[in-house]
Amino acid sequence: MKLQQYIQSFAEPLRVQDAKPLLRLLDCRNKTARGLKDTVGAIDDRRLQNPGHTLPEPWDGIAVRHCAAVYALYHNDYQAAYAHQNQVLSLFYRWLQDQPAWALPVLYLLLRDLRELAEQADQATYATTGRMPALEECTRTVSKAFSMCATDRTFKGAESRRTGVYHVACLSLKCYFKVGKPNLCKNIIRAVTSDPKTPPVDEAPMTDQVTWHFYIGMLAFLNGEDKKADDELTWALLHCPASATRNQELILTYLIPLHLLSGRFPRAPLLAAHPRLDTLFAPFVAAIKAGDVTAYDGALDWAQARLVGMSTYLVVERAREGCLRVLFRKAWLASDRSSRIPLSTFQLALDKHGVGADADEVECMVANMIYRGFIKGYISHEKQMVVLAKTNPFPPISSIAR
Repeated sequence: MKLQQYIQSFAEPLRVQDAKPLLRLLDCRNKTARGLKDTVGAIDDRRLQNPGHTLPEPWDGIAVRHCAAVYALYHNDYQAAYAHQNQVLSLFYRWLQDQPAWALPVLYLLLRDLRELAEQADQATYATTGRMPALEECTRTVSKAFSMCATDRTFKGAESRRTGVYHVACLSLKCYFKVGKPNLCKNIIRAVTSDPKTPPVDEAPMTDQVTWHFYIGMLAFLNGEDKKADDELTWALLHCPASATRNQELILTYLIPLHLLSGRFPRAPLLAAHPRLDTLFAPFVAAIKAGDVTAYDGALDWAQARLVGMSTYLVVERAREGCLRVLFRKAWLASDRSSRIPLSTFQLALDKHGVGADADEVECMVANMIYRGFIKGYISHEKQMVVLAKTNPFPPISSIAR
């Protein structure tokens, strides 16, 4: 396909407002793009500055810039490809402000390609400096798209660009997480949830609903809001398509540590369906069930780098209390369920599992577990004795409010 023929291919879809042919023409990685790379070739600066006037403004420029982006992409010049794609979006925004919702699928495609090209453009820089300048700029470009959808006052109902708010908002959240600035997500979430004109999330496509609940859950997870994080991530998992195993695994990466905190363990078939999660979390599950604190600590050391990288280390570390609870309960059972247990009994139980702790440390552990509700009772410091409740002194972890 020659350049002028390619440009003219936009005329009819634009006239009849048909997004489907535009998606084929503007995709950076499909068969059409690969054909453009071979038949159109490089685009010189003069043509980029003066793309022509065959189509409604600014579509000649969009078409020519897309060809330049495709040529750079297939010649492995990712920074140039990203720069051209960013210019495509700048031109597209000028046109989009006067368009209803039919143009949203084209916006989604252009933003998807922009983010992917930004990640490719940043590979060398990130390897040497740890920075992602292209993706940071991409985040700002995506934020402009969000504003154009969220503030649409021209079109109403199904024709409004507001129907695309959740899709673009989720992409913004993804970019903020990718560049390590999840704290900025609250601005996007506030803009969505505080505007009464924003459609309810349950009117969005299911894929956008799942992504939205996942990121809301992620933010709650990072802020220590365990209950909210559990609720949001559980919703996302239950509504995630069965075929989207990678997304299921991503949700479970954060949901399983929350369940360990509340004494709920993933079933064997679930872990078997996700071998990487099985390898990571099975040792923790086994250690908690056995009350084996040494094994739990060993698993923490072994998995530390991966858990820290996923921001789950602190939650998994907190779940260690459940392991201590099982160990202390075993010590209580071995003491004929007595309501009075010397602190030295718990100290001996720890020592047998290779956890060295003096009397003061053991007293501190027990006091902390009583405070958190893992043990019902009180400590007699003078007698170095734990006085347990006569009924259910070790309540199930799942019954403890967090």
